Amino acid sequence: VHGATDYVPEYTVSVVQLPSEDSKGKIIGKSGRNINAFEHRTGVDVDLDASPTEVRLSCFDPVRREIARISLERLIKDGRIQPSRIEEVVAKVEKEIDKITLEEGKKLCHAVKVFNLPPDLMRMLGRFKYRFSYGQNLIAHTLEETKMGIKLAHELKLDVNTVKLGCLLHDIGKVSQEEEGSHVELGVKIAKRFNMPQGVIDC
Repeated sequence: VHGATDYVPEYTVSVVQLPSEDSKGKIIGKSGRNINAFEHRTGVDVDLDASPTEVRLSCFDPVRREIARISLERLIKDGRIQPSRIEEVVAKVEKEIDKITLEEGKKLCHAVKVFNLPPDLMRMLGRFKYRFSYGQNLIAHTLEETKMGIKLAHELKLDVNTVKLGCLLHDIGKVSQEEEGSHVELGVKIAKRFNMPQGVIDC
């Protein structure tokens, strides 16, 4: 897979700009209590040493990283950075991102005329918004390859709905919360959990 490694750092780190160097002290907090609370609550690693005016957030889960990025930007703007405030802001951002992922999942499904998926599965598809594979956004990739799959299914006189669902869900394992297994194995688990037809699971 040519050039795959070039994209890894780009998509596992998010950068937050700081208004001034003083902000770092507030983020760290007394005896590191703020930074510890933030890392613990968001599940991301915070690096304050890369540059005087920026913070780097790293995590392999792009949705968690996005929640952390928005939360940190709001906390810095607000100026009140302490554990209880961190909890409050992160919880609010999580709710907002949850809404966004559901909407994005619905949009993706409707774009390929799939209307009956469970909301939790649509929400998982919506996580593609924050995920990139070899430089391409996963929503764009899924839309593209599902449309190709539908065309091929028509030409080969296959069951279009089975192929369409198989294409739509082919990368779902990439947004699984489980750590163990390839994205294919994880995708099969998810498809089974949502009682997808065997033909779709085989896809």
